[in-house]
Amino acid sequence: MILSNIRVTYSGFIAFGASVFSSVTGLIFVIIVTRQLEPEDFGLWTLIGSLVAYIAILHPIIGYWTTREIARGEKVGRTSIFSSGFLSGVGFLIYSGIAIYVSYSLEADLLVLMLASILVPISFLNNTLGSICLGFKPQAVSYGTVAFELGKLPVGFLLVYVMQLEIIGVLITLILATFMRTIVLMVLGKTQIIGKIRFDLIRTWMRLSWLPVYQKAAYIIRRLDVLIISFATGSFIGLAFWGASLAISNMIIHSQLIFQGLYPKLLATGKKEFAEESLKRTLFFAIPLLGASIIFAKPGLHILNPLYVDAVPVVILLSITTFLSSIREFFYKILFGYENVDIDKKASFRDYIKSKLFFVPTLEYVFTGSYIAILLVFMILLESNEFSEILVVIIWSMILLLTSIPVTIYCFIIVKKEYSISIPIKEVTKYSLVTIFASIITFLLIENTLTYHDSIFDFLPELIPIMLISGIIYFGLIYVVDKPTRKLYINILNEFKKKWH
Repeated sequence: MILSNIRVTYSGFIAFGASVFSSVTGLIFVIIVTRQLEPEDFGLWTLIGSLVAYIAILHPIIGYWTTREIARGEKVGRTSIFSSGFLSGVGFLIYSGIAIYVSYSLEADLLVLMLASILVPISFLNNTLGSICLGFKPQAVSYGTVAFELGKLPVGFLLVYVMQLEIIGVLITLILATFMRTIVLMVLGKTQIIGKIRFDLIRTWMRLSWLPVYQKAAYIIRRLDVLIISFATGSFIGLAFWGASLAISNMIIHSQLIFQGLYPKLLATGKKEFAEESLKRTLFFAIPLLGASIIFAKPGLHILNPLYVDAVPVVILLSITTFLSSIREFFYKILFGYENVDIDKKASFRDYIKSKLFFVPTLEYVFTGSYIAILLVFMILLESNEFSEILVVIIWSMILLLTSIPVTIYCFIIVKKEYSISIPIKEVTKYSLVTIFASIITFLLIENTLTYHDSIFDFLPELIPIMLISGIIYFGLIYVVDKPTRKLYINILNEFKKKWH
């Protein structure tokens, strides 16, 4: 086994801290966007995000192997950056073709769609640098996130709020902020951007490119739901409700960053105690974040724009789905981390087919296939029935949730059976009961003290104290009733003392 210097606890809490910071700044940015853009433009922004994500199918061809190689001590950084540059050009051409077709079919502004194409090459470089840092210094990815947020907020305020550049201002903001994150990752990962360019390794990665593409394609296919809804309804209004709901429910994703360092740690050491401890810490944050997403659904949507308040049921459904997705992603990291078929550079196609590197994405295809199939059936029914746009989005989110449940349960069974990972039932029960109690108190406060002012400057002063009280209740009660949590708080302090002393 390789001696790994990755500190899972430290990198995990750095990631979560950066995530909390980014959630605040990100929420402010989304408020600026949703308050300044018309629903049609906000829906177009949601669509652009999906179009750029489609090109992400090419990212893992390099990034996937980069993390695994660097975590095992190989110096492949320069090779990774060189090869990803070529792929970014391919991605740019593919995106341009899709953008032209979408502009013609949905009458979307081609200038806006092509401006967003700048995000493609920057994202390729950004993701490659992130893969490099993840393999040896996971917390560097979090520092990049902070740089992104620090750049996005002031630039967005200037271009979107002050200069009123609308969606053009939004895109320019994202381009500049992504560029800032890229610079930070390049500086922090410079010790790994070394060695000569290994064309033999590039050939190996290309020969095995079918595997990361196979893994990523399921995610890309799932993102086709946005296009399906767009073409079925012929409107961006439904996407606006969807995007606003995701802005609230996606706060649960922050809990995934707790196990950011787990994957490279398992690749290097294979010790399951890291997985068990990371699961407890992930649930410690994921469960209350689920509760908060549900309880603050209506206030959160009102902050974004009172026009989207009808999407409360969508937020609730998507919050549960996101929670399941986060837990499933944790199990995937375990399955990927224990797999070592790629250590043998002569491993055959059959060897890879039998490995967890193939098995995990196959599960995602089962989930994605059932989700898209049911969604298409619903779209067929939509043609012969009159549904309001909000009802379409509610049913859409319900389909996503119902198809998420079986694959998550099956993934849990596989991890439990093959790796004997202990599930912290006792801790889950405590976290859930305290979350329910805190949620009930918070709900009563919202119903009896909160006034839904149209002005955000009148609304936030009433909402923020309620949010703080909710957080204090949860973390305070957990500290009282759960001894491991008290140790966790001490461990957090100790981790940062190690860093600064």
